Amino acid sequence: MNKFYGFDLDGTLVDSMPTFSKGILKVADDAGMEYDDTLIEILTPLGYTKSAEYYQTLGIPGTVEEIVKQIENNLFPLYATEVKTKPFVKEYLEHLKAGGAKLFVLTASPHPATDPCLKNNGVYDLFDHVWSVEDFKMSKSSPDLFLKVAEVLGAKVEEITYYDDNLTAVINSTKAGYDTVAVYDKQKSELWEEIKATGKHYIDSFKDAFQF
Repeated sequence: MNKFYGFDLDGTLVDSMPTFSKGILKVADDAGMEYDDTLIEILTPLGYTKSAEYYQTLGIPGTVEEIVKQIENNLFPLYATEVKTKPFVKEYLEHLKAGGAKLFVLTASPHPATDPCLKNNGVYDLFDHVWSVEDFKMSKSSPDLFLKVAEVLGAKVEEITYYDDNLTAVINSTKAGYDTVAVYDKQKSELWEEIKATGKHYIDSFKDAFQF
């Protein structure tokens, strides 16, 4: 067992991708923009601010602050009340905690979405750190974020097991040297073969995670 275990939120710990996708893509829908399935894969690891900046490059009107506010209004109430953890997540976190592991969340979602969601599902207090990418003013689009997290933890990268369902995040956490586990999410089923080939391990369910 490694000493440090990190987890993405959306599509990894919680079954939120349908909610997240609908909320963040509503900005494009409201602007009448046409897009394909690659857009949500690009936006997912960025966080709200960098997603807003990316939307601007596509011609979405409004300031970054205004676009972020649109995303927040779409998503925050649902994260606090409706988004639930995936099967076996709580049991696995309790198993790791009982074994002395240090647990952290590293998600592109901001604290006003992440923290109420984890608390509503009764798992917030199991984590030693709950981080949004916005805490580091970085995204999962390069290995730099993962290297910075290891530095803050005072950990060697090879001491960190990290779970994520997003292709970009899995690629970059693996490049950083993490023991990365790709997590299946039905919203990413068309990319699953590529995602699971990129991480060092993969799981279809957190029931399978007990082997790590």
